[in-house]
Amino acid sequence: MKKIIILILIIVYTTSFTAVLLTGCNGNMDQMGNEPELSVDYLSGGYATQLIRDGASVIFGAVDIEEDEEGAILVTVGEREFVESPGRPNGFYIADKNLESIYQISSDARATYLSGSSSIAKVIGFDEFIAANHTDKLYDIYIMGDQIELLIARYIP
Repeated sequence: MKKIIILILIIVYTTSFTAVLLTGCNGNMDQMGNEPELSVDYLSGGYATQLIRDGASVIFGAVDIEEDEEGAILVTVGEREFVESPGRPNGFYIADKNLESIYQISSDARATYLSGSSSIAKVIGFDEFIAANHTDKLYDIYIMGDQIELLIARYIP
């Protein structure tokens, strides 16, 4: 009798343990452990905050993208700053700080981009960002070590 009770308890325990394990998966094995959907809100919010917490520095400026002799992508960042100016239509102007730095761009870098005169940014991939026209575009650039990890396009009215 004692053996039957022990056997029943083992079966109940095993069944309960298996049920708990299986319900934790809920059929989305391919999405477990992945980062949230890439959106402008996520990149400019939670992701940017995490980069800063991890030690990234942020520079506001313009970018010029080139490829070196070895095929590495180099980004020249020309730093800019907002300067208050009550006499201007928007109450500010953007000044060139006359500081340029060259960084490599991480192959895992994320970016948002403003197409044409649009005020609504969109998330674009690494290759698309490299090929895009960056003339008259300004970004918040998140740099970790000597690599750019994130570029957030800034709409300037």
